[in-house]
Parts: sequence; structure tokens; C-alpha cells
Amino acid sequence: MVDPGTGLTILGGALGSKDLVVKILGPTAEYLGGGLANWTERAVKNTGRVFEKAARKLGRQINQPGAVPPKVLKGILEEAPFCDDELGAEYFGGVLASSRSEVERDDRGAAFLALIGRLSSYQIRSHYFFYSVVRALYEGMAENLATLDGRQKLKTFVPMQSYALAMEFSGSENLDTILSHVMFGLSREALIEPEFFCGDAKLMMTQHAGIRVPGIMFSPSALGVELFLWAHGKGTLNVNEILNPITTLTADATITTAPGIRSVMFPDKTFPKNVQAADPLDGTTNRE
Repeated sequence: MVDPGTGLTILGGALGSKDLVVKILGPTAEYLGGGLANWTERAVKNTGRVFEKAARKLGRQINQPGAVPPKVLKGILEEAPFCDDELGAEYFGGVLASSRSEVERDDRGAAFLALIGRLSSYQIRSHYFFYSVVRALYEGMAENLATLDGRQKLKTFVPMQSYALAMEFSGSENLDTILSHVMFGLSREALIEPEFFCGDAKLMMTQHAGIRVPGIMFSPSALGVELFLWAHGKGTLNVNEILNPITTLTADATITTAPGIRSVMFPDKTFPKNVQAADPLDGTTNRE
């Protein structure tokens, strides 16, 4: 018989506490066996980082009754060891935190883990950036995001310069090629609405006379909002809560962008507001 303490000891060592692993997983911690003994130091470190982020997102809820479904733990143990990307770890950690529940059969997190596993680091960063912008632009609005009409009212324009700055592209990365990969990939996975536009100023002007610079125009999707909430450990909330000012979304991620981001439907809604230089879009902001 495999001693479950072996897996707990290894993962607990990365976190600095076996008790923290047990608090997150609940009885599911018994599934941690000796297989972790064959992991590399880097794999253990990456997985430990995901658990750390989950614990941070859970906050005081970690002391309440609950457990992570075994199916979700399986997905974490398959994906987390190979996740070197900081924002990817945020997403995996958020799903892990969101999956902790008193409802034994609630294994929705496994589907989100599979979805995240299909996304590239470019797509994950773009998703985080796009939905952070949606949150910043439309917070406080009462649109029903469960309807197509409600989501289309949140159509957003992001200048190409703002997107490139947020993505932190190096000189060896081709923006046009990566953007095509990102937009068609997010659309394929239903993480944005299927009708989107990206390209030069001439194309943007065909969609909106007031937009005269190259950029991206997209509308949020229900699944895209849902993933954003799950990535923040808020899997119990419905999609409209992304617009609720009292919803607290915490992430160890700061993305720097540039002026010019705006709502297509509501001209008064722009981001960053009254800023003439690069401005950080800070995912650690808590709104309570």
C-alpha cells in the first residue's frame, strides 16, 4: 500500500506546511501518494505555487468545511507541474480554490482545467487582459451577461499599441501572427463572442467611425466571464457578478497598458481614464 503521507510531505514541503495542503483538499488529500516522489524539483515547485495561489484566493474560507473533488485534483497534478507561467499558475490556482466545496459531485473545475490546458500562454494572458478591461470599463452596469444582447453592449475596443504593451512582446515575437492565434483561439473556445475584428485603422473605421487607429474589437462571452471568475477563485458566482462593484477579485498579476481602450457602445467609458502615459491594470485591486 502506498503511503499517502509521502505525497503530502513532498507537496507540503513546497508550501511549507502539510496542513495547508490538507486544508485545501480536504479528504481528497488521501489521493496524494508516492508518485510525487518521482517528480523533479521544478515540478514540485510549480505545483506548490499553484496551491499557494489557491490558498491566497480562499482566504478565510480555507477554514470552512469543504473538499476538492478527486477529478479536479487529478487535473491539477497533470497540468500544474509543467506550468512555468505565472499567470497560468493564477488560473490553475483559481480553479483549485473555486473547486473547494461541500458538494461532492461538483467537479465543474475539471472542465475548466481541461480548457486552460488547451490555451497557450498568449491566450491566457490575452484573456486575463481583455476581461480585466471589461471589468474596469463596465463595473457597476446592470447589463445581463447571460443574454447575447447584454454581452454585445459590452463590445470593447483595444488599440493595438495598448495590446502590445500589455502582452510585453519581445523583438523576436511577431504581433500579427500571435494576435491571429489568440483571437481565433479564444473564439474557438467560446471565450469571446465569435464576431470580432482586429487589424488596421481602415478596418476599424468600417466598424465605428470614431475609431481611427489599428486595434482589436471584441465582445465578452458567457464562458469567458465564467473562466475569469473561476480564475479568481469565484466559481460560485454567476456571470453578472463581474460587473458588481462589491465583488472582490484578487490576483498576483499586474498588466501595464496604454491609453485608448474604450467602450464601443458607450463613448464615455474609457480606460485608463485621463491618462496620457502607460498605466498599470492591477489585478490585485480589491473592491469591497
